[in-house]
Amino acid sequence: LKVFGKTEFAVRFPSAVAGTLTVLVTYFLVKALLKSGNIALISAFLLAINPWHLQFSRIAFEANVGLFFFVAGMWLLIRTFHNNSRWSLFFSVISMSAALMSYHSLRVVIPLLVFATLWIYRTEFLSLIRPGLSLKRPGLYWLPIILSTILTILTILTISYTVFFQKVGQSRFEKTSFLTIDNLLTVNRDRLEKYGKNPLDKIINIKYFVYAKQYIKGYLDHFDLRFLFLDGDRIDRHRAPSVGLLYWWELPFLAMGLMSLIGPMSPMATKEKAVLFIWLMLAPAASALTGGTPSAVRSLVFLPTFQIFTAIGIIYSLKFLRKFWVIGLLGYWVIGLLEISHYFHQYYIHSPLEYASSWQYGYKQMEGNVMADKDNYKKILITTSYDQPYIYFLWYGNYDPKTWINDGEFNKRFDKFEFKKIDRLEMPNLENTLFVGTPLEIPSGNLKWRVDYPSGQSAFLATEHL
Repeated sequence: LKVFGKTEFAVRFPSAVAGTLTVLVTYFLVKALLKSGNIALISAFLLAINPWHLQFSRIAFEANVGLFFFVAGMWLLIRTFHNNSRWSLFFSVISMSAALMSYHSLRVVIPLLVFATLWIYRTEFLSLIRPGLSLKRPGLYWLPIILSTILTILTILTISYTVFFQKVGQSRFEKTSFLTIDNLLTVNRDRLEKYGKNPLDKIINIKYFVYAKQYIKGYLDHFDLRFLFLDGDRIDRHRAPSVGLLYWWELPFLAMGLMSLIGPMSPMATKEKAVLFIWLMLAPAASALTGGTPSAVRSLVFLPTFQIFTAIGIIYSLKFLRKFWVIGLLGYWVIGLLEISHYFHQYYIHSPLEYASSWQYGYKQMEGNVMADKDNYKKILITTSYDQPYIYFLWYGNYDPKTWINDGEFNKRFDKFEFKKIDRLEMPNLENTLFVGTPLEIPSGNLKWRVDYPSGQSAFLATEHL
């Protein structure tokens, strides 16, 4: 904000920088894991053009920033074991701590993956400690290990305090977890009432078994090919129209890369295979706990595993085709370029038109019109039918956070503004009041002004009389 001013660019810029740096650290991670510059370069390139990664790195998503810190932390952790570097361990802890502070899903995935990686590299991890035991002056040797331990403890205590005492994260989980899915247990309760005489029914239909089935379903949803290659996320602002999260031309190479986990010609050693495989399997572990699976943003930690396996598959195909690789790959890459071009066309041309409402288009224009006439009204009612409008008034209205008091009712009202759905039958015609709502809430006559979507459809209508 100091550099770029109070603009949308300033808000999105840190995420864009993090997304760009994720491409860089992916290169270093793959090179450290597989000792192959070609696979590392291809992996980084695939991530740079990937629809999934581009979608979330061009807007202010905490998950994208967390992904950068996580990938950087994994690179430094692998470097710790391969180079016997104690300071790499310390910087890995710093990066992982930042990732844990960035996004909720990572608080489930990171501990599981880190513990698995430490177990896989337990021999290398122990070798970091043993030399220090025989030194006469071990202070400098132990310093990065001691600092890593202290920082890890502080991170755990900080997260525990915010979650269990300040309730940060608990309210979000309560709203998004599959425990809030309507009628999740109702069918099983009815089945128990009708057929509950059988002991097996009582076991199968207890709520814990129901929750377990729901978790498994949510987990497997993230490996659905329609989700990955055709439709993408169900939320429009998490995707481009008619484009999946991965390019479908990558699928054959991805399959070949995954087959390399059991192939004798794999460029990966056993430990590297295990790390990448466990990473892939753990990626949806947190997202599966929520309702509305599959979720692209909560499972963003999949990246860059798909790109790594795809890059391995591409290298495999070059070796397999040999003399015919030039003709075969040229034709295939033409198809690939067409799909990449199709994605960018859908993203830049169709998304602004088709998904304008999902991106809350119109709030900035609406707020400008409202603020221009603010002094002429005693009260201003804004609809909540689309989203939560209060944040746009706080931001575009230039309300100073230092003077604005959050009394817990900010999402309902502040200053002259009140935020609620507008019902003409229940809401009396208030004097000296401006009503701003959707076309279904505001009558088409006696309009003071209107804001339209880029497609020409009305977004907001304003009137003084309902």
